[in-house]
Amino acid sequence: MGTSFSPLNKRRVLALLSSSMLITAGPANMVSAAEDDGAMVIEEVMVTGSRIKRTEQESTSPVVVLSGDDFRAIGSDNVEDMLNRLPQVTAGFNGTANNPADGTATVDLRGLGSNRTLVLVNGRRYLQSTQQGTVDLNNIPAALIQNVEIVTGGASAVYGSDAISGVVNFKIKDNFEGLEFRGEYGLSLF
Repeated sequence: MGTSFSPLNKRRVLALLSSSMLITAGPANMVSAAEDDGAMVIEEVMVTGSRIKRTEQESTSPVVVLSGDDFRAIGSDNVEDMLNRLPQVTAGFNGTANNPADGTATVDLRGLGSNRTLVLVNGRRYLQSTQQGTVDLNNIPAALIQNVEIVTGGASAVYGSDAISGVVNFKIKDNFEGLEFRGEYGLSLF
């Protein structure tokens, strides 16, 4: 069985072969011309750097920092109430109920689920206290909070799959001695 080429296919094959020979022959001529010129002298190249101070806003992930004074200014003793005021936080929801009757308070960043938000205390993982594997924020005393750092970018590359939606790091006051008293009052009229 013979193979026959149409005149159009013969022209395409011929054009392809001739262009490939031209492409490979060009650099060979350039190499031989460069060898004839001799060694090239490169001028001195100086690279300098400086320590430019960067602000916290130049982070790769968005970070929100709340101080303990922010908690006290709102007037809430509940950590969940303060965090739910932030746009990054969705009211705690798990697969069975929205803040169920057992009294647990959870944090849910960007609505991806509270079990996808990693809660740290002083940079260390906090104990999981619900059946869904989330942290009950009621176990963290609001009076001892120095500040809260919230990383809302996905931090799973650093912290693992618990931090898909982000990380909430509670920094607790160290060397706390004595007694702290706080009072509040309110009035509501109907």
